[in-house]
Amino acid sequence: MRPVLGLLACAVCGIVLGLTLYAGLVHVGLARSLFAPTLRGDIALARGNRPGLRVLFVGNSFTFKNSLPALVHDLAAGDPGARPIFSVEYAAPGWSLHQAAKDDGLTKLLREVHWDVVVLQEKSWLLSLPEGQWRRSTYPFVRDLHEKISATGARTILFMTWGYALGDRWNEPHDTYASMQTRLAAGYSRLGLELGAQVAPVGLAWAEALRREPGLELWADDGKHPGRNGSYLAACVFYATLTGRDPARSGFAAGLDPEQARFLQQVAENEHEAAALSGSN
Repeated sequence: MRPVLGLLACAVCGIVLGLTLYAGLVHVGLARSLFAPTLRGDIALARGNRPGLRVLFVGNSFTFKNSLPALVHDLAAGDPGARPIFSVEYAAPGWSLHQAAKDDGLTKLLREVHWDVVVLQEKSWLLSLPEGQWRRSTYPFVRDLHEKISATGARTILFMTWGYALGDRWNEPHDTYASMQTRLAAGYSRLGLELGAQVAPVGLAWAEALRREPGLELWADDGKHPGRNGSYLAACVFYATLTGRDPARSGFAAGLDPEQARFLQQVAENEHEAAALSGSN
C-alpha cells in the first residue's frame, strides 16, 4: 500500500508542479492560457482591401459553438448578388463583456481593422438578472466597448441570446425557459435603448421557432449551448440584421434538411421584420 501511496503522491506533486510552471509561463507571456480569447475567421480578408462587410463577433462559447460567424459568412456566400461578409470571432470560454472591455488584445484589434460592425455577446445569463444587477455587472463595460467601437466608425450590435431549456435554476430556483427568455429580451432591449445600439433578436427568433415547432431541437444536450439548428437560426437572424436581406435568398443550409433550413430562415426573417417595425433594429 505504501509504495502505491508514494506513487500517487509523486503524481500529484508532478501535476501541481506542472500547473505551477504552466501558470508562470502564461504570466510572463511564454505560453497561452487555455481560457484566453481566440481570433478566428476571415481576419486576412478583414485586414485587406477587398470590398465586403467586415464584422467582428466578440463573445464566448455561444458565439464560437458551431462557428456562428462562419455560418454568417457562408449565408452571404450562398446568396447570389449579396455583398461578401468577412466574419471574425474573438471569443473565449465563459467570457464576459467585463473581461472583453479590459482586454488589450481586443482594444488593439478594434484599432487595427476598419470594422463595419462589432457584435457584442454577454454571458448568457447576466442580462436575465434584475436590472439593478446587470447595470453593475454589464452596463459600464458594454458602454465602454460601445464608445470604443463608435470611435472607430463601426456600429455596435448586441447579440440577444436565448434562455436555457430549464431556465436559470442557479439564480432562480423555480425558473423556466419562457421566464428566462422574457427577462433576457427585456434586458437586451433596455440595454440597446440606453446605448442607442441595435439588437439582433436571436432569442426572440428562438422563442418563435419553439412556439411554432415545440419539439424543435435548438439546444445542444446540455440545454444551454446551441445545437446545429440553433446556431443556424442565430446566423440567419444576424444575416438579416446585418444586410437587410432575406436569409431565404441564400442556398446555404449548413447541412440541415432543406425544409428545416427554410423554416429557420423564415422565422429569422419574420423576427427581423418585427424588430424593424418596432424600431429596435
